[in-house]
Amino acid sequence: MSVSLINGYRMHYETQGNGSPLLMIHGGLGGGEGSASIKRHHSLRLSERHQVVFYDRRSAGKSETPEYGYSLANYSTDAHQLLGHLGISRVHVLGSSAGGPIAMQFALEHPEMTQSLLLVNTMSYHQETQRQVRKTELERVLSTIQNMESSALNLNTDQSISSSQQEISQNRALANTIRSYLDIKDSLERRLEAISVPTLIMHGDRDNRIPLECGLQLHSSIAQSEFVVIPNAGHGLLSNEPMITGNLIVEFLNKVDSQNRVDIPVN
Repeated sequence: MSVSLINGYRMHYETQGNGSPLLMIHGGLGGGEGSASIKRHHSLRLSERHQVVFYDRRSAGKSETPEYGYSLANYSTDAHQLLGHLGISRVHVLGSSAGGPIAMQFALEHPEMTQSLLLVNTMSYHQETQRQVRKTELERVLSTIQNMESSALNLNTDQSISSSQQEISQNRALANTIRSYLDIKDSLERRLEAISVPTLIMHGDRDNRIPLECGLQLHSSIAQSEFVVIPNAGHGLLSNEPMITGNLIVEFLNKVDSQNRVDIPVN
């Protein structure tokens, strides 16, 4: 992967293939493997016809964990500046799980750049039931930080202190990320009707993290959306159902690219 200073932090990213660009925005709230899982499951096939852009979001995967900059608008700016760095002016945008709101924000802020939108097991964080999961996670993380800070007072070696500080920093970034999603509330939901690009929404009917009705709500709000329910599937569709989701992505992108292709008239 390449590393560049993008919007104030060291971002790890990678491009594969040629063709119409496709930006992949991974899920998760920080840490973890970032974009590695979706790259592992989808890069080979998608790069046959597309220039696929994978990147680790701030505080995720191999990217840097900055102290500031945790907001939906800034996550969209991260993606926009990366595309500018790569010289990409038009792009298909895919957002999975926590990457979905970023993809929607990007489409709203940069409609002239967004060729299509693909939303995978995600939500808009409008309903209180959707937000309660994040509130519980935030309480857990804040409790963890408090316990770690108390334990750090008893450390007596430079190595253990440094390791503890790094863990505390990661958890603070996680707390800031969760807060940024809780801040979304109505700011995204009330603007979804303005999304006018072709949109594919995929959701598993057994998703117990982001229920099926969240996908249905997005479908009802985005006029040019197609809604595909994947039977007997839970959360993490891109990793757990790579063949099905891969087929759907390829078919959708081929259709959009075909519709956007301009035939040059013969004189």
